[in-house]
Amino acid sequence: MTSQSIIPIPADSPFSLANIPFGIFSTQSQPNPRPGVAIGEHILDLEVLALRGIFTDCEVAFPSDVLTRTTLNAFAALGRPTTSGVRAYIQSLLSRSFSPLLSNPSLLERCTVKQTEATMHLPFDIGDFTDFTSSKTHAKNTHSGHGHGGADADMFHPPRAASGRASTIIPSGTPIVRPVGHLSTNASPERTYSVSLDNLPQDTPVESRTLARTTGFTLAPTNELDFELELGFFISVPTEHFERVPVEKTEEHIFGVVLLNDWSARDIQIPETHPFGAFNAKNFASTISPWVVTLDALEPFKIVHDIRRVPSYLVDKGDTTYDISVSMEVIPSGQVEGDLAMARSSLRNSYWTFRQMLAFHTLSGCRMRTGDLIGTGTLSGEDTTSLCSLIEQRKHFPNRMFLQDRDEVVFTAWCGSPQGGVGFGECRGVVLPARL
Repeated sequence: MTSQSIIPIPADSPFSLANIPFGIFSTQSQPNPRPGVAIGEHILDLEVLALRGIFTDCEVAFPSDVLTRTTLNAFAALGRPTTSGVRAYIQSLLSRSFSPLLSNPSLLERCTVKQTEATMHLPFDIGDFTDFTSSKTHAKNTHSGHGHGGADADMFHPPRAASGRASTIIPSGTPIVRPVGHLSTNASPERTYSVSLDNLPQDTPVESRTLARTTGFTLAPTNELDFELELGFFISVPTEHFERVPVEKTEEHIFGVVLLNDWSARDIQIPETHPFGAFNAKNFASTISPWVVTLDALEPFKIVHDIRRVPSYLVDKGDTTYDISVSMEVIPSGQVEGDLAMARSSLRNSYWTFRQMLAFHTLSGCRMRTGDLIGTGTLSGEDTTSLCSLIEQRKHFPNRMFLQDRDEVVFTAWCGSPQGGVGFGECRGVVLPARL
């Protein structure tokens, strides 16, 4: 256990005193969602502290009622100077050397909740979701073959991104129902859900049976359910419509970072990809980790990005990224004949930095709102152990199957060493059978 904090912190906890990630939680005794910060295995209830007037001593003056809301939107919109000051004050409240909570044990008990006794919610009211393509390896691996045609040799000039579905973003731990979609009737022997003209459901309408016979497609559950290991960042201060944010000013509009699993149904994606891109193949669910790690917590882990060709309007004198390691594993539902899917990668594999993504997003004057989520895209690296989706892994490990019912996918991310490092917690989801 580390001794700096008034709340015990296991040495290998992702939520050290150097982290202080923000999230929204509730408990059985107090079911109203409210803000908190993760510290070790506990949550510091910010609503309790705000209602007791604890933040009146904060060096940064701010309306403390923003810490009693059901989302982080109002707090994040105050801007980085304010949120950074509040975070620093929370660190002092938790520090054994300075905390006024040490002299008020009853208040400390009231504002401390075990994470195992809490339910986590989405941290923001998310208005829009955009997902970039940032890994050249992932682009090469997924835009050639598997029905996607040839790869665009210059698909990083300009940057590429797609609008996602904010309404289906869910917090870690929420189960994923296997999606149903427009599939080919040519079934593969390995598939769990075998689709053929002989086993269409008895109540399939005559029109649908005719469609299947004449077009080779029918309605059925996906056989190629996949994950995509990404990071995402939330917008804090909104921008004005038609305002273009220069790359050097973008951090003023970024609150923090989460893990992101952009679930994908590869067989549903095949007929959708050209010319418009995935639709039902991706709009059914995207999972995020519940704790938002601030840019202040990530600041010590800034590193110079690799030299690469970028458009002149995205040239950044402070061309840095963050040394964030990401990993994933699949926990199978039962006995697995092939090897287990796993990967370890890094944000270094993202061609674009957070700053460049936001600058490009506003290039046309697109308005950004507090709580908007921007995904990095799949963070695959060149090494076979750093491929962050099953469709890529299967090219090197053909015995790895697409996700089966009851499989669970778990993402983690970390900066630095376990002692004093900054972690993101988990982003997990278990697959449930399709609703037929």
